[in-house]
Amino acid sequence: MFNKFYTVLLAVMLLCSCSSHTELEKLHIGISSYEKSDLMVKLIFDDRFSPPAGAIGCCWGNAQKKGVFWGAEIPHKVQAEWWDYKQGRHYRAVFIVQRDKAYKIAGNLPSITHYTGETETDLDPYIIFGFGEKGEVKMWISNAPFDGVEGRILEEIGSAQATWEPFELTDEMFR
Repeated sequence: MFNKFYTVLLAVMLLCSCSSHTELEKLHIGISSYEKSDLMVKLIFDDRFSPPAGAIGCCWGNAQKKGVFWGAEIPHKVQAEWWDYKQGRHYRAVFIVQRDKAYKIAGNLPSITHYTGETETDLDPYIIFGFGEKGEVKMWISNAPFDGVEGRILEEIGSAQATWEPFELTDEMFR
């Protein structure tokens, strides 16, 4: 009797551990902003991981600056901080990510077709951040880094309106 109970319990534990597996084989992270911007961006995932972001200056919804991570998870929470040098504003925002939606999309990415006619079916997800002119930050999941491919999706999985404070550019910042 106890052997059957332990066997069933072990099977349930194994099934639960497999179904809650959230590690992706490969995850691309990209950064975008409004046209002709001049931003310095810092991201922190789940209070512990900071993917490289850096300086960015264009192309809303496209992965202008990007990095690739193997064995990564989509974060629960994102802290975004950026300096807009054109506006002289230091922005800060925190938001929760719609992980269930993101993993559902990541597990069923549609194929894309390039302008050359080449079709890609085995795709890895792109997480793309967009930093707007009025302090809005958006997080999308996509099957392609840029517009211009047939079948590209760009689904929002998180967003926030940042608070800001002014900052002054000084010569020390450029040394």
